[in-house]
Amino acid sequence: QIYVEALDFLFNSRLQNPRISSNINETESNRRIRNVRYYGLTNFEYKDLLNLNLGLTYENASSSSKSIIYPSVELGFKFGNLFDLNANSALSFAKLRLAYGEVGLAPEPHGFQTGYETASYSSYSDPISLIAFGGGFRLNDDLGNPNLEFEKKKEYEVGLDLRFFRNRIKLSGTYYSNETRDMLLRLDLDPSSGFDTFLGNVASLENKGFEIEFDYNFLKKENWGMSIYGNASSNKSEITDLGGIESVDLTNGASSVKPSLVVGQPVAVILGSAALRSPDGSFDLDANGFPQLDPSGDKILGDPNPDWRGAAGLRIRYKKISLNALFETSQGNDIAERTRFVLQGFGTYGVTGNEVTPSQDLVNYDGDVIPSGTLVRGNIQDFGAGPVLLDEGWYTSLGGGFGGSVINEFTVADASWTRLRELSLAYILDGDMMDKIGLESVQFTLTGRNLILWTGIDGIDPDVSQFGTGLAKGLDYFTNPSSRSVVLGINVNF
Repeated sequence: QIYVEALDFLFNSRLQNPRISSNINETESNRRIRNVRYYGLTNFEYKDLLNLNLGLTYENASSSSKSIIYPSVELGFKFGNLFDLNANSALSFAKLRLAYGEVGLAPEPHGFQTGYETASYSSYSDPISLIAFGGGFRLNDDLGNPNLEFEKKKEYEVGLDLRFFRNRIKLSGTYYSNETRDMLLRLDLDPSSGFDTFLGNVASLENKGFEIEFDYNFLKKENWGMSIYGNASSNKSEITDLGGIESVDLTNGASSVKPSLVVGQPVAVILGSAALRSPDGSFDLDANGFPQLDPSGDKILGDPNPDWRGAAGLRIRYKKISLNALFETSQGNDIAERTRFVLQGFGTYGVTGNEVTPSQDLVNYDGDVIPSGTLVRGNIQDFGAGPVLLDEGWYTSLGGGFGGSVINEFTVADASWTRLRELSLAYILDGDMMDKIGLESVQFTLTGRNLILWTGIDGIDPDVSQFGTGLAKGLDYFTNPSSRSVVLGINVNF
């Protein structure tokens, strides 16, 4: 990969030459890895009743200090064939599935090396970059590890497949439990060692969950067809080891609200500043009845992982016209609304412009008393010691803004959502008319995606995250929502 950046570049449309720039940053990177894999598969069957698949894989990679061997076993038992099933039987098919498998993931290339890097140095002033002084490199402050190995995962599964009424109803369910060991994690080092971080096989993770799918073709005629289909799933994860450290910030210090890995917790729980609480769990309020900042450090504020996810769809067919509608939902997941909280601190979020007329005397965060019947800008809330007024003093101190000096616990909300994920209408032209022009068929499709969203979160899409699709989820910070699209497609078959 080659990257060129021209700084202080006076652009001339007739002379498009970055060499006239006063400062040029050129980067060339190479990633080299060699993978070797051997695998074998074998299959045994008995009277269309039992099916056994065995597999064994050997894998080696130049980025790993050791090779790995991992097996797989799958057993299928078609117990429906033990019964005298016929066209009039309610049960059409029944199969039990058992499986065990292991797999390995090689480290990224060059993690075993301590290479070189371009760098900049700074104190209070602007940073001094080696690039600005003719180029140069220094020893990388990320220490390489010559003992890196494959990450290893093993999983157990049990599943059941059923079909009823001549295969019109199809049900499938799977329960799984897996463990990932020797997960690669970059740990912080004491800078006096000469290095900042160290990459090692130090973490472990467990997952347990289930998946269910269904399909019901309730109308099946020559010109008409209707069916409903869908799925539901739930996954519970737990970090079991982080190499002796308590937590890992998945944002790499880029956010005061931090999706993190914490031992004993699900993946990417949300850490941040919280309100001070009494032993009974209620808010420890100040003299004016407002929450106080807990000075003891970050607390777990929420879990961005849903309790369950699901989808349901409807297919309709009438002669050459077909319609498909798909709904998706995610329930029980949390999100940190940092956009809302920051705008509250600026006084530009909608709630900060609200006007109320209290029916009783109220105290604001600054301790001022607002007499009953006075029109005032703000919101009334009871934190446990009676109603108080949330006005500018609250939103510009603990109730809004940046960093860990505010109560970021109040950014976290239930981000459950349901959306119309896809609506598609299709029409097929075929037959004699197509034959005359040398075509087999032409299909026209009009598809809309992400057309409607139902959620209790205002102003944002709770299905997106500031840090994309990685582990650091459940965080909004002026993040673009999912795109809504309408697509017209034409498929021509010759």
